[in-house]
Amino acid sequence: MKKLLLVIDMVNGFVKKGALADTKINDITPNIINLIQEYINNNDDIISVQEGHDENSKEFENFPNHCILGTEEAELIDELMPYKNNMKLIRKNSTCGFVTDEFIKYMKEKQNKLEEIVITGCCTDLCVMNFAIPLKTYINEYNLNIRVKIYKNAVETYNSPIHNRNEYNEMAFKIMKQNGIEVK
Repeated sequence: MKKLLLVIDMVNGFVKKGALADTKINDITPNIINLIQEYINNNDDIISVQEGHDENSKEFENFPNHCILGTEEAELIDELMPYKNNMKLIRKNSTCGFVTDEFIKYMKEKQNKLEEIVITGCCTDLCVMNFAIPLKTYINEYNLNIRVKIYKNAVETYNSPIHNRNEYNEMAFKIMKQNGIEVK
């Protein structure tokens, strides 16, 4: 049996610079690196799910333009670049990477070989949660024996005048727990 590590949206446009960046998110990077190294050592799978939009993305009706393909914002942060070749890249055009054709294909191929999926990255209450809940729903629908875990020290969200980081993290943790996701 294998494990899968998902690294969600650890791209410059959310971590370093741009309309939706919050540099505090980078505080989780050392914890993600530790997990990546563990998964590499155990020969487990790692997928980097990275937001990448074209200039006319429908998502820009809800969020400022961000992570446009071909820009620095859509690229993996420098701290994770040494591990780039150890991670399968899946691009997404929404806040839910689970619905990408590539990830659904991965799940269909590996679902009977996986025992655990750990989700890391940002943002806890958006892209992380929007991946975790449909994933857990899929697992339940097909009666699969796969645990889904979130480590609090390996996920983070942004802070703004209308989005309190701590409040939204805690709310997301509660919602994910309620959906059967292990929050550690």
